[in-house]
Amino acid sequence: MVLRKTIVLILVVSQLFLTACMEVAKEVLDWTQIEDINDIEGQTHVLDDDAIKLFLPSTFKKFSSIDYLKLLDSLVTDNKNLEIERLRFRNIRKMDGNHYIFFDHSINASYIINSIPYTPISRQDAKYILGIIRQSQNKVSETTDLKFTKITAKHNDNGKTQIFKGIFKLENPKLNQQAFQHAYFISSNKKTVIINLIAPFEVNFDPFLEKMIL
Repeated sequence: MVLRKTIVLILVVSQLFLTACMEVAKEVLDWTQIEDINDIEGQTHVLDDDAIKLFLPSTFKKFSSIDYLKLLDSLVTDNKNLEIERLRFRNIRKMDGNHYIFFDHSINASYIINSIPYTPISRQDAKYILGIIRQSQNKVSETTDLKFTKITAKHNDNGKTQIFKGIFKLENPKLNQQAFQHAYFISSNKKTVIINLIAPFEVNFDPFLEKMIL
C-alpha cells in the first residue's frame, strides 16, 4: 500500500518539535481559543503545484525547505534530536508528491501538508492508518519520556470525499508538559493530502478543512 511508507515518514513525531510546542505560554490568547472561524484573521494560500487552496490563521507563515531547516537550528540545541528531525525531513522531501510547510511563531505550532498519489481511504484503511500511527508512537515512547493518548480517531466518507482524522495528546510527565498532534488524511477530487498539525493545545481544525479546496 502506498500509504505505509508515507505514514511512517510523516507521522513519526520526534521529541524535537513537541518540546518547542510545549514551551508556549499558556495564557496567550490566540486563534485556537476563538470559537467562530469568521472571527479569526486568516489568509488563503494557493499551493500552485497541486492546485490546492488553504485557509489558515494569518499567524502561520510559509517556509521554504531551507528556511525550515534554519528554524530547526534555532529551536533545538540537542544535536541528536536535531539530526532525527533533519533525517525525517529529508525522507519527506524524497517522497512522491509535494510538501508545504507553515509555522506559527505566536504559539509554536507547525503545519505540514503533503500531497501524495491519489489513494481513496476506506474504513479499513483508516483502521490501518491508526495502527501505524500507534505503532510509531510506541516506538517514540520507548526512547523518550513522552506518553501518547488517543483523543479521537474518525473516518468519514460522503461519497465524494474521504477523511481520516486522528488527534493525540502528548505528555512529558517528568517536565509537566503537553502538546497535541492532529493528523488528517483527505482524499477528494482525485487528490490525496496528509496534514500534520502540532500545537500546544487541542484545536478544532475542522472549519479550516472545510475551507480547503482540493
